[in-house]
Amino acid sequence: MPIPIRSCIACRKRENFSELLRVVQVGNQVLPDEDRRKFGRGAWLHRKCFDVAKERRSFQRAFRIDENLSTDLLEKFLNN
Repeated sequence: MPIPIRSCIACRKRENFSELLRVVQVGNQVLPDEDRRKFGRGAWLHRKCFDVAKERRSFQRAFRIDENLSTDLLEKFLNN
């Protein structure tokens, strides 16, 4: 069975899905989905690309939303 390939929302580089972190939108929060099982539209991100994604508003584009999304919990998760 082929390995799923996903694209990072910040750098657009294609990788094996195990190299990327899946994030989901819950309300106005962007949360990590380590188990890749949470409900809803997901986006994929290299851990090192978080700052670029935040700067380029990649989360808003990936989740197709115009309002600002809070990335505080995701940032805290990535810094631990």
